[in-house]
Amino acid sequence: MAEEGYKVSLNVYDLSQGLARQLSMTFLGKAIEGVWHTGVVVYGNEYYFGGGIQHCSAGVTPYGTPLKVVDLGVTHVPKDVFESYLEEISPRYTAETYKFAHSQLQQFQQ
Repeated sequence: MAEEGYKVSLNVYDLSQGLARQLSMTFLGKAIEGVWHTGVVVYGNEYYFGGGIQHCSAGVTPYGTPLKVVDLGVTHVPKDVFESYLEEISPRYTAETYKFAHSQLQQFQQ
């Protein structure tokens, strides 16, 4: 383990690129700020959900520039241990198990 740890941050993206804020009242009858997507940045990579657990070099995801970057502190977990954990849990996080759209739609219908 590294003595100093590995910096961890959360990249926050608005997939609507501002359109949710501008058009949500017209189309949904409710104001929403954005269509949020996040990625965890650690070890020089960004880990995110994209039909399953994905990762790429930090700063080159298909989601563009983050709207906000939140500092989450540091971890002392080695990269190989972290990636082994992700491999272990990845069968639970697939496109088929993703429930975001359904749960979000229920919120808008209330």
